[in-house]
Amino acid sequence: MALPFIAGAVGTAIIEKLVDTCFSYLEVVYPAPSGMQDELERLQHALPQVLAVLTAVEGGAPDMVENKALDAWLWQFRDAVENAEDVLDELEYYKLKKTREEARDGEVRGFLSNFKRKFNSSLSDFFSNDTRKRLREAVKGLDRVVADMGPFLQLVTGFYGPSVKRQQLEDIIKARQTSSLLTESEVLGRDKERDQIVEWLIKPGDVNVDVSAYTIVGMGGLGKTTLAQLICRDERVREYFDPIMWVCVSLDFDAAAITRKMLDYSCSTSLNALHEDLKQKLTSKRFLLILDDVWNDDKMTEWEKLVAPLKFGQRGSKILLTTRMGSVADMAATVTKCKRESLNLNELKESDYMSLFNKHAFLGVNPDDYRNFQPISEHIAKKLGGWPLAIKVMGGMLNSYMDYEYWKKILEKGNMKLQQGNDDNMTVLRLSYDHLPTNLQLCFRYCSLFPQNHMFKRKKLVNMWIGSGLIPQSICGRQRPEDIGKEYLNLLTRKSFFTCKTSDNGSKIIIEYFMHDLLHDLARSVSQGECIRIGGDVARITNIPRTIRHLSVEIVKLLSIGEISALKNLRSLVISGKGYNMDNADYVSEFIEVIKGFKKLRLLSLCKNFDFSKSPDAFDSLIHLRYLSLPRQFILNKNIEYDGMTNLVNLRSFDVSDDVIKNIPYIRKLPFIHKLQNFIVQAKSGYKIGELKNLRDLRHLYIRGLENVRTSEEANEAKLNEKEHLKSLSLKWSAHCSNSAEADEQLLDNLCPHKNLKKMCIQQYQGAKSPCWMTNLSLVNLTSIELIDCKGWEHLPPLGQFTSLQYLHLKRLHAIKQIDCSFIRSSSGCAFPLLKELQLWGMPNLEEWIGVDNGCMFPQLHYMYITDCPNLGEIPILPYSLRRLQISNVGLTALPTINRNYTDNNQEHFPALESLVIKQCEKLEYVPTEFFQKFDTHTVLYVEKCPQLTKHLISVFSDIQQPSILNCLTVGSCGDLEVPLLQLLPNLTSLFYLVLVDCASITSLPPAQACARWTMLSILVIKNCKELSSIGGIQALVSLRYLKIEGCDKLIEFALLLQPPFPNDAGQKEDAADCLLKDGELSIDHHALLLMEPLRSLSSINELTLFDALLTSLPEEWLLQNHAALKFLSIWNAVSLQSLPQSMTKLRSLERLKVNDANLIQSLPNLPTSLRYLWILECHPVLKERCQENVGLDWPKIAHIPNVWIEQLQSDDDEIDSIF
Repeated sequence: MALPFIAGAVGTAIIEKLVDTCFSYLEVVYPAPSGMQDELERLQHALPQVLAVLTAVEGGAPDMVENKALDAWLWQFRDAVENAEDVLDELEYYKLKKTREEARDGEVRGFLSNFKRKFNSSLSDFFSNDTRKRLREAVKGLDRVVADMGPFLQLVTGFYGPSVKRQQLEDIIKARQTSSLLTESEVLGRDKERDQIVEWLIKPGDVNVDVSAYTIVGMGGLGKTTLAQLICRDERVREYFDPIMWVCVSLDFDAAAITRKMLDYSCSTSLNALHEDLKQKLTSKRFLLILDDVWNDDKMTEWEKLVAPLKFGQRGSKILLTTRMGSVADMAATVTKCKRESLNLNELKESDYMSLFNKHAFLGVNPDDYRNFQPISEHIAKKLGGWPLAIKVMGGMLNSYMDYEYWKKILEKGNMKLQQGNDDNMTVLRLSYDHLPTNLQLCFRYCSLFPQNHMFKRKKLVNMWIGSGLIPQSICGRQRPEDIGKEYLNLLTRKSFFTCKTSDNGSKIIIEYFMHDLLHDLARSVSQGECIRIGGDVARITNIPRTIRHLSVEIVKLLSIGEISALKNLRSLVISGKGYNMDNADYVSEFIEVIKGFKKLRLLSLCKNFDFSKSPDAFDSLIHLRYLSLPRQFILNKNIEYDGMTNLVNLRSFDVSDDVIKNIPYIRKLPFIHKLQNFIVQAKSGYKIGELKNLRDLRHLYIRGLENVRTSEEANEAKLNEKEHLKSLSLKWSAHCSNSAEADEQLLDNLCPHKNLKKMCIQQYQGAKSPCWMTNLSLVNLTSIELIDCKGWEHLPPLGQFTSLQYLHLKRLHAIKQIDCSFIRSSSGCAFPLLKELQLWGMPNLEEWIGVDNGCMFPQLHYMYITDCPNLGEIPILPYSLRRLQISNVGLTALPTINRNYTDNNQEHFPALESLVIKQCEKLEYVPTEFFQKFDTHTVLYVEKCPQLTKHLISVFSDIQQPSILNCLTVGSCGDLEVPLLQLLPNLTSLFYLVLVDCASITSLPPAQACARWTMLSILVIKNCKELSSIGGIQALVSLRYLKIEGCDKLIEFALLLQPPFPNDAGQKEDAADCLLKDGELSIDHHALLLMEPLRSLSSINELTLFDALLTSLPEEWLLQNHAALKFLSIWNAVSLQSLPQSMTKLRSLERLKVNDANLIQSLPNLPTSLRYLWILECHPVLKERCQENVGLDWPKIAHIPNVWIEQLQSDDDEIDSIF
């Protein structure tokens, strides 16, 4: 069914606007064309009936009757409405364009305020005949479709009327009835969750709460009801509660009906009588009420009615709810006036879901008779992702077809879709979808454009929703579309369609969202005909429905361009192109012509490999665009002006390369853009700072070339102080400008931003004084300040008084000699009360940092980095909140102590320090003992080039108390510290990551007995340890997965004395070496190291990297020894490598092969069929010729490889590395 592909309220609003616009148009400009007046009046009169049809269908039950005629009419209606919307949008475009032209002449006048006066004089000048014709056609098209609506009004009333809808609702509720009795003979994988909830249920409740609630939250099919039944059956629960009541609530949340079920009443009676009966039943009883399958999260009155008699139960009574929506947990906590307690139910673990799958897939048969099915069953079960209902359904379906080829077909097609075999999955998940409001359904369906397992960024997803027209301005009122979009995402998350994942990358909290595979399948199912994603594994794009509005394509090939070009209703086009090099000029030029024909496009996003630089006018005619994302590619011709870009006056999200932004003149013509990241002020017209004047919707602004602003008046024209939505602002002068300090100071004073600004960055400022707006503390909302390369700045502003400041970066401020009280001064009694991160970089003249008398400074500081301040001899006391401290090239003789004054004196507190990095501090002699006294918070320690710290650190490590959680350690160039420290390292049993760099005193790694204590060591890097001649007993490192050896000259000398052959029985040995680097990565800088034990006997390496300029041939025997496991082989600096061996085909697991600087290789051998990626870079010209597609002599040897790069000159190594 096509609807609710367009919401009824939105559709009728568009028709109303079209009618009103046309009437105004006819009244002011021209007499009505023949019949148009009648058509408009008919549309006006038909609006109530149109809304009735749309509302009836939109509110239909999930199992709505299919009717092809109605479905076809709904699509026709949608086409007509969107055509009308396009015409109205075009009219607004011309209005806005006219306004901008007048603004260019200094005559900015609001168009809407004097609509009629201007319409008569200017309409014929800038409305083309084509536009008027389309306006006429839009009216006729709507009139024609609405005229055919009559037969469907009665039809939808019958299908979706109140009585039918009520019956459908009752059928759903009846089908979803549950009881407290388990229907499963065995419940797998939920013991931990059961015990967690049971422990909460039987513990004493809050004395101030009559009854408290616990909610199990999760999407349909995860086993919420089964878990509740398991809890209900638990003996601990049965002994603690009496009575235990089970009510299946489902979709109809009615307090009286639920209460009747609690009392087992079948007859109707008043709510008051029900309450009295329930009160008597529960008085002085410690009860447990289980409310299963609750959907309602907004009927506060009904909830209060339900809870009212429950308050008469004994203290400790509990309510257990199951729901798909986190918002229900919020509601339950609110009405019971208790703390929100909930469990987000996750998928089953692998061992459990495999057991469940095998139980259903091999029911009634002996699994030993079907051993060849096991690998297939494992892959199928993994694709179902631990979702119990899906596993049961798929297992049951496969059990009825115990045929190997059928199972294999299911796996190969990846056909684990909801429609397969049984409707249970579809019914369960579709019910959640049907319960969503129409606007949320639109946004959920749109997510089918993204691949499975995609991690969504909130800002980008919301901007794409807005850009594609899913959140039209007409529904926003006074709210910003961005705020509505965020609320939509929050609602979808609370209703379990998304899962929110939060991580800390060290400097900020990263929030991402992901969608379970089955929900992604649901999105694809319900968006058929509207959205489609075509992955890179599809050889040719065919049979795309012509109704498609939103299209995502991973790879565009010549054969698919014609199919795509026929999609005339397309509103969103995303070309991701991941891992694909679209460098064929024919593809690009032809596809650009296709894009030009997509006149309805609202959103266009092109991959990084899509080169449009030769067609700078490619998108100028796409006037409906709201969202444009183009590849950030290197532009060879930097003098091209993209003046046509300013035709796109509706743009909101504009993500293009800096080279494009800086060459767009008259940027003021794009009044709605939110981000301008590289506006370079120039003296010529169209590029002056006054272009920013009317860009009032800017959120992020980066201005460069400020030396080209000549006067204070010119600076004022930017109107930065009027941009109330601006969140981040960067101001940068050119590095070698000749402005005087006084000129820069006056200019910066006149670039005062709005008080709502949150992030500020100033670079290359030549002035000595702080701007007045930083000293008068007007920017009360600032959370981040960066002052970079301001080499004349002498005195810092009083930043301690910016009470919202969280991030402060001061870099290369050469004139700063002292950080004094004026910088730290605070009126609140505590300097920098919210600061989390402080960075001081490149301040060579900084000599003194004066603290505050009361010591209250940085109480919330987490990260402090001080680098290249060689004359700074002392820093203030550190706060207890500090997590990471990095000191590099600083003139300290001792680290400061840690302040206890601002902790609770009634408790024992220890530093929160997790990471300590000390580098190139040649004067440093002492680190306070509190940095190490517990050692149970440290996870990272890095000490390099600190020779005076030797004796102190040795004593510290000698006193380490077990167990230590230190898991990352780097030691380098620390003189006498190196050998004693290496001897003490086995005490660090939690080590995960160990780096030894420039350790000139170390001759051997610890023996096997010592290495065996490093049971968690996974990464070992040994670099430039020139005297190292033995790698000791590293074969005992059972967890090692990455080993890198580089620049160890003595080790190479020793290895060169060894000789092959390699052991033929390496794979049959049964000793500790078998575990070394199992499925791991080895990186070495000389092939001779492979002759040393235990590297010589390795047989299960997953990845080998060689940096070896002396390598003339690959270590063939060693590679064959690892043929079953080796997936990635990378050869760097292969300037001496003459050829690849003929035995390459025997590397049957090899997926990626990269050879860099391969200028001697002139031909290729046959390559393994498993190979998916091949890079041969900076190769010989002969090889390039031999590998030409379809014609080269070596082409048959590589034709089977999907991704091939064979290049004479490497142009973008970083990009290739990111893929590799």
